[in-house]
Amino acid sequence: RGCRLRKGSGRMADVFAGLICRPPRKEYKIEELGPAHFSLGDKECCRKDFELINPLGVKIQCSHYIPLTSVPVPCVVYLHGNSGSRVDADDLVDSFLLEDISMLSLDFSGCGMSDGEYVTLGIRERHDLEAALDYLKAHEKVSKIALYGRSMGAATALLVAADKKYAGLISCMVLDSVYSSIRRVLHELAGKYVGKVPLIPWEGMIAPAVDLLRGVVRSKAGFDFDDLKLMDASRQCKAPALFGHAGGDELVFPSHTRDVHAEYGGPTMLDVFDGDHNSVRPAAFARRAVEHVKLHTRSARGQGGGGLFPATSWLGSLGLRIAATGKEIGGTVAASAHCT
Repeated sequence: RGCRLRKGSGRMADVFAGLICRPPRKEYKIEELGPAHFSLGDKECCRKDFELINPLGVKIQCSHYIPLTSVPVPCVVYLHGNSGSRVDADDLVDSFLLEDISMLSLDFSGCGMSDGEYVTLGIRERHDLEAALDYLKAHEKVSKIALYGRSMGAATALLVAADKKYAGLISCMVLDSVYSSIRRVLHELAGKYVGKVPLIPWEGMIAPAVDLLRGVVRSKAGFDFDDLKLMDASRQCKAPALFGHAGGDELVFPSHTRDVHAEYGGPTMLDVFDGDHNSVRPAAFARRAVEHVKLHTRSARGQGGGGLFPATSWLGSLGLRIAATGKEIGGTVAASAHCT
């Protein structure tokens, strides 16, 4: 019987390990990214899809949404969660474009259309972000860089922003639903559910179960989730950061963000709002995120005065992205001549 129990626990660990390092890959069609050339009110914009190769040799699929202006503009790099993709940036991109801020979204390794077999919760995803930063720092149309990460994306942003090689490139960050450690997430989830079973001393069994799961993940995907030192990374970060977390998040409890926020090494703001881990974020938080990025990247564009949010700023939330017809210049659409 004991052998059967051990085999059963091993199979269960395999199932849970799969949810950690190989959640369902979000599939989508390229058409879901919208038109390549489009208008937002009277503003002309375009989207450039391209491929990067990260330092590990993995091909990463990216999209850069660009307002067509005559001067360089800031860029926000959107970093999705562990079951997400670059499509997730669609809820935000119009609001940033309307403020003359471009957005680069990418599929992390093992996600969306990018290569890679496993998700590693920030450990290898940091290399994808590093490749994106290397690309943007050489981009003639990019003045400053901000990061917007959600869950795994927020953890990835913390790790890279703590690295002296890249810290100077990052003007500010928006960190939504960051976790302090994967071990803590697993402990809390286990305690939440097994604690409801009476008369069984589950509490003493949680740590060994998490250790078993750690070993299975390490064997299956080749990484150790205990190597994620996010509290240490937070202390090393200096870029101004807006933290956000849904008060009803039952996957990564809001206490994670509060603790990371408390240890953060630079200026911070904290916003707790309604919703859960995967819910659409309130418009008020989206506005605050745009305001935060604009505040800390504005000087690069030489803009002065005026309110942070013109009356047209939130047309994007109404879905008013319209495919642009463009003007023909030498047989090509004018917008495409600038979408580089």
